[in-house]
Amino acid sequence: MSLGLAFYVTSAIVGMGLGNRDERNRFILADPHRLIRQWAASYNYLFLNKFSEYYTFDTEFDAFISRFRKLPAPIKSKYALTLHAAAWLIAPYVKPTDFHIYLHPSIGKKHFPGLVRILGISPVEKSGNVKLVVPYDKGIFYSSRVVNGVGIVSPIQIYVDLFNHPGRGEEAAQKLLEKINKQWSNGNVRHQ
Repeated sequence: MSLGLAFYVTSAIVGMGLGNRDERNRFILADPHRLIRQWAASYNYLFLNKFSEYYTFDTEFDAFISRFRKLPAPIKSKYALTLHAAAWLIAPYVKPTDFHIYLHPSIGKKHFPGLVRILGISPVEKSGNVKLVVPYDKGIFYSSRVVNGVGIVSPIQIYVDLFNHPGRGEEAAQKLLEKINKQWSNGNVRHQ
């Protein structure tokens, strides 16, 4: 991020009353919860990203998730789960029926066939239970992490993706936000 963009963003946050500057002109985020809710309310996961539909015959969540642990090192850092599947790994509430997988643009043609083969997925025209997602911005991967051997985006990104998602997305987002709030209450606010 450029200094100019950082200045613009922090100035906008201050202007919205969500942050301020201290006596040394350091930026202080005053209301992170309201900022996240406003971000989530204005973000549209389905509109902003590009999707490819795939299908897995795995009917059990754990069976499909176990396939991610078998990915070779060059691929492991180039994907991250989101939505219900990712939320299930850190704050189980709504059992996932499909899988949304962000793919880093650098995965390229070299590693993509291996990903498809190891995950055991096949392309379909529509209504797949696996969505390969090309994110509108590589920032999606900021603070992504590995949970139980599986890559997921940050909890904040999962929340934002879930918030406007059809079905029980908003409900799952709320449960995830409760977990994030507990972590923040305990002083763990870095890299959420």
